Amino acid sequence: MQKNHKNEHTLQFPSFSQFFSEEKRLSKRFREWCRYQFRTQLYKKQWQALLQFLNQSPLWQPLFSQNPYRFNTLLSTYCDKRWSVKQRLSAIIGNLQQAEQLWGVERCQALLDKQSVKIASLDEALGLFLNINQIDPFEGFFSINIRNAEQSLYDASFTFLPSGELLIASIQGPKGEKAQSIVRDLTKQLHGMRPMFMLVNVFKWIASQLNVSLIGIPHQYQGKYRFNDRARLLFNYDQFWQENAGICQSLYWQIPREIECKPLDEIASKKRSMYRKRYGMFDQVAQEIALFFTK
Repeated sequence: MQKNHKNEHTLQFPSFSQFFSEEKRLSKRFREWCRYQFRTQLYKKQWQALLQFLNQSPLWQPLFSQNPYRFNTLLSTYCDKRWSVKQRLSAIIGNLQQAEQLWGVERCQALLDKQSVKIASLDEALGLFLNINQIDPFEGFFSINIRNAEQSLYDASFTFLPSGELLIASIQGPKGEKAQSIVRDLTKQLHGMRPMFMLVNVFKWIASQLNVSLIGIPHQYQGKYRFNDRARLLFNYDQFWQENAGICQSLYWQIPREIECKPLDEIASKKRSMYRKRYGMFDQVAQEIALFFTK
């Protein structure tokens, strides 16, 4: 049953203490306080416009009330570092409007309530989930991840653009000493498919089902890119999109929605069993994604 979204309360723009309630470093707090004071004055018109949208269409209010720091995407960075504050405002509102239109109100409400909903199974232990992005809102409010019963193993954040495109804004694997072994085991579970490539396939199926174009963020305009701190990005996005048959056109990498599968008779006999299982997984996941996003 569709929930009736009444404007029961008015959302307010968060104070600085709400923005950075968990930041304890004094020097960091002072720098961010200066930025907050400057940007809230400079971008007053834009944050008032965002509040007006949220108060007139309160479906998405919980996204910001649950984590006030998400308002900082308007003041600072949202998915594409080239965007001005006006472009960020348009992108944030457009993303939420597109999500509501493409997914439907009930599915959006379920995502807000649960924060994470399963969209497909990869095997008995692994699942694909659509999430409210909990890693970094600067890279988008939504994400897709591969998860087992214990933890998220690989994540990719995204946003819808007002022009009717799905922009993949980040891809993040595991970190720490066990990262390589986790990726190796996960690749084996995916029948030889590396997890970051599997996530791109998932986006291809989603984009096809929703009838939107699929694009990737250029490396130097990714949300966490810093010209003097390249360690933040563990791999080059431009090279990755090329490996996924992407073509750099206009502002973004255009990624084809088609998934190429080699005929089994062109695959070495010792690998045919693995590819047969992989293609079977592809068919199953594609069907489950189509079912999930069918209105």
